[in-house]
Amino acid sequence: MRLQEVVVGALLVTLVLGIFGCGPSGGPATSPSPGPGQTQAPEILKAEIVGVRVLSSGDAVQPNQNVVFTGRGPANVQIRVYQGGNLLDTTSTSASGEFTFTWNSGSTEGTFLLEFAAKDPVLVESPRISFTLVVDGTPPELSSVTARASTPSGGTPPRVTVVFSEPIVVNDMVLFTLPLGGFWTVSVTGSSVFIPTGIQLATDRKTVTITGNAVSQLVAGDSVIVGFAPAGPLVVTDEAGNACVSPTVVSGTVAP
Repeated sequence: MRLQEVVVGALLVTLVLGIFGCGPSGGPATSPSPGPGQTQAPEILKAEIVGVRVLSSGDAVQPNQNVVFTGRGPANVQIRVYQGGNLLDTTSTSASGEFTFTWNSGSTEGTFLLEFAAKDPVLVESPRISFTLVVDGTPPELSSVTARASTPSGGTPPRVTVVFSEPIVVNDMVLFTLPLGGFWTVSVTGSSVFIPTGIQLATDRKTVTITGNAVSQLVAGDSVIVGFAPAGPLVVTDEAGNACVSPTVVSGTVAP
């Protein structure tokens, strides 16, 4: 009976470890398991624009940036780098398995799929691991404005909504949201009156809502012009690091 309990216990431990693993959580993602006669796949430990920022797969970068990949794989094997499914370049791992590879983002905007594989001289090429980067050289700017007619005091405060062409990164939200004497201007025509009292950036980091005060009113058919001119201590960029157009202006008509 005792022998049966030991055998059953060992089987349970093996099953649990097989399902859940026994290594620590976190850290670099593990490489895909190789098939029979196949080289072990490499793994990317870090991708960075040196001295600027560390990158994750899917991030945006500006054109003509050198992205340095640091990885690990089997010792003394060739690392093959593919771009868009085609072999781009090769490098090699050291005796301890480390390698580096520098990729330049070039001048063409778009999404680029990079794949890394290892090749031992006597084994088949490993499974590929992928890393995607978006090359973006276009600065963000205001792309649209919407506003609806409202009545002064007693009703819902009038709001003007503007949308940037892409998500933005703001270094100082206090400066960004200054309603008066800051970096935003709202002009209206006709009988409309609009005095900003609040500015809010939505979670999509594209949509900005500007709220008017109690005496503000928007009249259908009147024009509304919104300007944004970041400068000095206020730095606004897109995710790639392109500085916002300054000034950037949009205009529209107040809807009923």
